[in-house]
Amino acid sequence: MRKILIIGLVAALAGGCVSMRKYDSMRAEALRYESELEVSRERLAVMTESKNGLQNDCKKLCADTARLGAECRQLNANYKKLLADGSAEAARMLRQLEVSQQEIAARSQRVDELEQMLRAREEAMQEIRRKVADALLGFEGKGLTITTRDGKVYVSMEDKLLFRSGSFEIDPKGAEAVKELATVLAANPDINIMVEGHTDNVPYRPNGQLKDNLDLSAKRATTVVRLLLQNKSIDPVRIIAAGRGESLPIDTADTPEARQKNRRTEIILTPKLDELLQIMK
Repeated sequence: MRKILIIGLVAALAGGCVSMRKYDSMRAEALRYESELEVSRERLAVMTESKNGLQNDCKKLCADTARLGAECRQLNANYKKLLADGSAEAARMLRQLEVSQQEIAARSQRVDELEQMLRAREEAMQEIRRKVADALLGFEGKGLTITTRDGKVYVSMEDKLLFRSGSFEIDPKGAEAVKELATVLAANPDINIMVEGHTDNVPYRPNGQLKDNLDLSAKRATTVVRLLLQNKSIDPVRIIAAGRGESLPIDTADTPEARQKNRRTEIILTPKLDELLQIMK
């Protein structure tokens, strides 16, 4: 540009068409243009450098954007996978919870049934006790007592009511009481019967039939069982005979009164538990 201006000025002078004043004016203007051109070149260099920096920043931002986009897509995929896995686990836990609730409901129902049956059994045993007490009313206080323990009815007969000392032959008065009891038991087939013979701690003198107190207690128990079974309405399967000897004393004192209490025959009445055991299973 500078060269063009100078050539123009020379041509103008050479033609003699421009005055010296005009030449100075044009030369000043050319210098101004040249100065402006230099400033523009400097600004252009600065802008070029700035553009290069911006381009580098832009490339970096593009790379970062691409990386972040990839990370975002991966996170989104992971989230969807976790969501799917979580849904499957939640569904599994829900199914397990439903099964547990069903089991709890079933067990609760069994417990309710068991409690109802236990109440019914307790009521039935109380009714049995009442019937036994009514049937044996004339014998109470004469060597016969009726008690209830642990859901069982105990009919305890002292030897003075049933047997003579050292004998296993039943007394007629005691036989009458056993037969009255058999009538009640025949009318209540859901009751199991255990007959236990008990003696005191005085050693038994052996004879040809019996060796000791254990033999005597067992023999007395079987005598009572045979008398009960004379009532044909009683199933023999319901009855157990047991000889306890002197092993379960009521009174451990070594006195005549204590020994008299311990010489006894107990008829223990227990409700059948088949249905209860079935529910518990």
